[in-house]
Amino acid sequence: MTQMIREILFVLVQLFANFVQAVTGFGGGPIAMPPSMALVGLHDAKAAVTCILWLTCLVISIREIRNIDFKQLGIILAGMLPGVVFGMWLFATLPLRVLMLVYGIIVVLIGGWKLFFPKSAEIPKPLRIAALVLAGLMQGMFTSGGPFLVIYSVSAIPDKNRFRATISSVWTTINTYMVLRMFSQGMYNERASYLVLFSILPVALSIYIGKKVSDRLDHELFLKVVYALLIVSGLLLIYNYFGI
Repeated sequence: MTQMIREILFVLVQLFANFVQAVTGFGGGPIAMPPSMALVGLHDAKAAVTCILWLTCLVISIREIRNIDFKQLGIILAGMLPGVVFGMWLFATLPLRVLMLVYGIIVVLIGGWKLFFPKSAEIPKPLRIAALVLAGLMQGMFTSGGPFLVIYSVSAIPDKNRFRATISSVWTTINTYMVLRMFSQGMYNERASYLVLFSILPVALSIYIGKKVSDRLDHELFLKVVYALLIVSGLLLIYNYFGI
């Protein structure tokens, strides 16, 4: 596969992932990261995907600022930020192949859980708080804290519009920190920066389409497709690790 084809496929992945992000307020990272890692490598994928999702969430946050629940925004950030810092340290410390295997397993487990047990019993508050820390950890490591954050947020922010606006503001804030940190670490090299610039117009289109269709979609069916794709993405990472 030539580099140009890889870059085009990367942009198509971002278009779909950011469409999911615009519709639901989460899910862009877990959808984007596994195929992006396979196409452009782990480090360039994390740098580019984080920056692209930051731009998407910034637009949504500004557009829907009146719907943000600032009290819950503060609670979520306080719970997630320690995990983000630790997750970024783990990302810089653990071996690449181990990271890819761990990520693949976690993605498959999350996708399977949400696909086959979408209406599981109410989770106790202490476990929901713990989910915030895990959300921060996964965001810091793989830009994929959304599924864990939803465990807390679906009960804390039941209104759909406030949920999407508040969660988008969470990603805007945390990804601002992550982008600045990765920039200081030299991760925004020529290729990662090019991937971000190459993706901006298609992603802008996905945000526009996501806004138009968000109120018309069958959200339950849409999320089932998203979680099924998560399982496939995770299995591909595990396949690549073992070289089956």
